Amino acid sequence: MSTTFKTNPDLMLGSKIKTNKGDFSDEIDYNDHKINFVMRHATDKDVLDLGCVDHDPEAYNSRYWVHKGLVAKAKSVVGFDLSQEGVDYLNERGYDILHGDAQNFDLDRKFDIIVAGDLIEHLEDFAGFLESCKAHLRPGGSLLISTPNPWYWRFIVLAILHKEVRNNPEHTCWLCPRTLRQLVRRHGMDVADIEFGSRYARDRFMPLPRGVKHTSWHARVFVPA
Repeated sequence: MSTTFKTNPDLMLGSKIKTNKGDFSDEIDYNDHKINFVMRHATDKDVLDLGCVDHDPEAYNSRYWVHKGLVAKAKSVVGFDLSQEGVDYLNERGYDILHGDAQNFDLDRKFDIIVAGDLIEHLEDFAGFLESCKAHLRPGGSLLISTPNPWYWRFIVLAILHKEVRNNPEHTCWLCPRTLRQLVRRHGMDVADIEFGSRYARDRFMPLPRGVKHTSWHARVFVPA
């Protein structure tokens, strides 16, 4: 595994971004849009879960922690994260998490599925990320990407009212389905199975087009045969 970091781990906020304790539960919410999307592709598969710490190591208590669902449903799971604090914390609790940079890694093995949930918008080096993922996929494998929806209706309202739309201070970009497709095609990949989702009932039942009413979107990235 490479020890060369494209992003300085010391610049990451990590546990300074706290998990909502109201979401803590021993149960996994398999109906959550993100967990549901991932599990439909990752169940009974060998999985690499990139960025699995989700900032605050206490996120492992959340019913929305994707990695917990993967451990329960996948054939095998390896976690991977830039936060040494988070990696150490979770490994002490029995998880299998590696420390490294998703933009530059070599694990000397391949996977059926690579999960990158709410990760790509944190990155600086898309080429390093995509080529690293591509090198670790078995034939027919997929990279599952979840990312915030830049056209979410609340962001549009905020953009009208303010010069800038506040978001997670670690984010470096917004991606929509078209820009992701154009990006991955530069690396011999393509996008399929695009879905939009929101955790909030106020969004799910709002009479707006799917590409506007939902907070996030998900896609399966693959290497065409």
